[in-house]
Order: sequence, then structure tokens, then C-alpha cells
Amino acid sequence: MKRNWILRIGAVLLLLALTALPVGAQAATYRGLDVSVWQGAIDFTQVRASGKEVVYIRAGYGHAEDTRFRENAANARQAGMKTGFYFYVTATNTAQARQQAAYFAELIREVPYDCRPAVDFEQYGNLSKAELNAIALAFAETLESRTGITPVFYTNAYSAASIWEAELTRYPLWIADYGPSEPASIGHWRSWVGFQYADNGRVPGISGNVDLDRFTDGVFVEETNRPFVDVSPQAWYGPAVGDLYQKNLIQGVTSDRFAPDRPAQRAEVVTLFYRMAGEPAVTGASGFVDVPADAWYASAVRWAEEKGIAQGVGASYFAPTQAVTRQEMAVFLYRYGQEAGYDVSGQASLSRYADRGAVAPWAQKAVQWAVAEGILQGTASDTLAPNAMADRAQMAVMADRFLLKYPSAA
Repeated sequence: MKRNWILRIGAVLLLLALTALPVGAQAATYRGLDVSVWQGAIDFTQVRASGKEVVYIRAGYGHAEDTRFRENAANARQAGMKTGFYFYVTATNTAQARQQAAYFAELIREVPYDCRPAVDFEQYGNLSKAELNAIALAFAETLESRTGITPVFYTNAYSAASIWEAELTRYPLWIADYGPSEPASIGHWRSWVGFQYADNGRVPGISGNVDLDRFTDGVFVEETNRPFVDVSPQAWYGPAVGDLYQKNLIQGVTSDRFAPDRPAQRAEVVTLFYRMAGEPAVTGASGFVDVPADAWYASAVRWAEEKGIAQGVGASYFAPTQAVTRQEMAVFLYRYGQEAGYDVSGQASLSRYADRGAVAPWAQKAVQWAVAEGILQGTASDTLAPNAMADRAQMAVMADRFLLKYPSAA
């Protein structure tokens, strides 16, 4: 990481000028390092063979992606290393901090990782202590909200003791202090999960110097209450699946598998909405010939049929196993919101999407509403992909976003 100059003299100043007590020895069982584009091409097989187990990789800075981020992430995992990502914050106000945190979350959204995302804020400029703390909190809070994971906060020993307030200690500490066997101070924190003890390390597989670290178990993403073995908490859809599962709104395709990449079927979608509505009693048989009365989804289809939430694909067919497109998912949610009496009047322009013309006329209003509320987001900055298949991960995420927007919907 690029260091503020005070990092170099922090230990000396602490010993001479600060009253914070040295931190006692702490167990750390994982040997690690952190890297960025500055290390160039890295042979992670050699790094792992040297005994390094954990690597933090810079994902980006400001509003730019580290050009080695994806290459480093893929190669480190292939070598069998535990991986995590950090982001170098350049924000000078809280609005910029939130924007950069959202950008970081988007960068790592579909890249697997084992360690908590890390906030690297060491570019202080002429900002006051109060401004620095506000920016740090805005970034960390936004990142936590976007990822569903409590991030770690990286700083040096001098800054920990002299800048950061107690409110930041809700985020686990990754502390830097070069020279001593333990950091000279950790400020208001009671412990650390990462200790960067050198910036001039030499590791096989890396040309030149590299930061060296020790990590504890606290740096890893927690996997408690994980309902499905194929849904990692750090996956971009992980928090949504976990939330809906805890609310008894979704089930797996088996007792321990969610199948996030499998296409979401029409029967699954209406059943999700039926559960959101509290599974009200229904009477009579479905008007669709392909919905048997004893089917697991029969009541859900009948309810959706009565409420006008889901219509057939023909005069008398519902097509329960047919995959749902992204724009169809938006339409189902829009109709559900209408039927429930929620304000679904929001409308966003689709002008920034190059494929906006692919949105069907019957889905136009629903898609504009879903985009306005952040329920439907692009697959890229200028691509909406309205006709693309919505997989079960997308189904869960869109439904969870709906519930965040309309908390009383379930």
C-alpha cells in the first residue's frame, strides 16, 4: 500500500509523545501479505509454497480499478491462498466516500473472497480530524450495507492513536507498524485482526519488496447460519439469499443447495411472492391446464392468477417451469406492489442503457419503476439485459431489494 509519511515515523513519535500503552502479544496463526499493481506479475504458486496463506489484493482506488486486481484474484485462489480485497480511499467528503464504497462493492460483487473487505484510508490532505472520521464511517457503513459483511479498517499505529475515534472500533482493525514485534498502539481498539509489520519483505514469486502481514481468524468472513453450501456469504447474492431464507420466503432445490445459477422458474417466482403475502387462503382450481391441483405451486399460481400478478403464456397455459426474464421479474414485482397498495409511481429514464429498446412495451413502466428504486440494476454500466434469463440469485436479490424498499411487504 502507498503510505502516508507519518507511517514511517509513527513508532518513534508514539514512544516519545503519546500516552497510549503498547499492545500485548496477540495470537496470529496466518502468515500473509498484501499486493497491488505495484508488485507487477506475481507467481502465487511460489508465494503459497513459501508458507504464505492469506493475501489481500488491492481492488481499486478512487474510481479506478487496480489493473492487476482480477488477475491477482484468480491466480491467488488457484494457488490455494485465502484472498481478500482492499480499496484505497481518496474521498475528501462523505458523499465521495459513499460513492467510492459503492464502487468497491461493485468491483468485488462477483469475485469470490475469503476475507472481509478492507478500507484503506490514509490520504488525509488538509482534512480535520472530524472530517476524517466522518469520511471513514461513511465509507465503512456504505460498504457494509452493500456487501452485507462488516469490513476491516486499515490504518497505522500513529493514526490509530491520534485520529480515529471510538465509533470506528465496530470495524475490526488491520494495523500497520514497522519494526516492533507488536504494534505500539491500536488506539481505541481492543485487538487487531491484521498486523502489517513490514513493507520491505521479500517473498519468492514476487520481484521487489512487498508488505508482510500476520492475521487472526477474525479477518475471515463469518459463515455462521449459512443455509446452503453453494451460497457463500460474501457472494453478491449471499446476503439476499440469507435474508429471504431467515424469513422463510425461499427454499433450496435440495435441503442444502440453493442453485443460484439455475434459471428462476415462473412457479418459483410466484411462490416467493405468495409467501411474501403470507400465503392467504385460495379457493377453486387454477384456470391453467398445466397447473395440477396437487402441485406444490398450485395455491401460489391460483393466488397470483386472482390478483393479476402473473398471467399465462397463452389462453390456458401458465408454463410453471419456464424461465423468467429480468424484465418479467420486474413486472411481477411491480404488479405485486400495485396489488399490495404500495407507491410504485417512480419512473427512471433508461437513456443510459444502450439496449433500452429491447424492453418490451408491456414491461416498460415496470422496468422504469424497478430501475428507479434500484430493484433492477444493469448487468454493466450501459447494459440492462431485459430479455436475459433471471437466475435464482437474481430472483433473490430483486425480491430482497423490494423488501428493503417496502419493509411491510412481508
